[in-house]
Amino acid sequence: MLAFAGDGDRVTLTQQAAALVYGRRPGEASYDDVLEWVVNTVADVIAEKMGPAVDGDVDGTTGYAITLRTPEGDHLPIEDLPTPERYVWQAVVEALEGDARRVHGCLEIVERGSGPGERARALIEAVCLLDRLLDLPALPGTYTVPE
Repeated sequence: MLAFAGDGDRVTLTQQAAALVYGRRPGEASYDDVLEWVVNTVADVIAEKMGPAVDGDVDGTTGYAITLRTPEGDHLPIEDLPTPERYVWQAVVEALEGDARRVHGCLEIVERGSGPGERARALIEAVCLLDRLLDLPALPGTYTVPE
C-alpha cells in the first residue's frame, strides 16, 4: 500500500484498502492489523524525525499534542476532525506516549464504529500520511517543546 501511495496510484491504493475492509483471504493481513501497524509506524517515524525530545509543559500538561494545519494555514486540533480520522490521529498520539491499550481503544472505534467507506478512507489517509512523513528530513538537534 505504501508503494501505491508513493507512486500516486490512488486507484490501486483504494482497491487494496477496500479489500481489507470487506474481508480477507486466509493468510492475508486483516484491516485491524494493517491499520494498527500504520498508526504505530506513523508514531515511530514522527519520534524518529523529531529526534530526542526535551520534556516541556504546554498549557499545564505534559506529553504529546498534535495540531494539524489546514492548507490555508489555520491550526486544527485533533478534536475538530471528523470521525474516524479523529480517532486515528488520537491513536497516533497514544502510540507516541507508549499506551498500547489506549491505541487499541481508539482504533476499536474506527474498526467497529465506522462504515466501510469511512474505514477505507481512514486507512488510505493514514498510509498517505506515512508516505509523506517518510520523505521529510529529520529535525536537526534536540526538539524542545514550544511554550
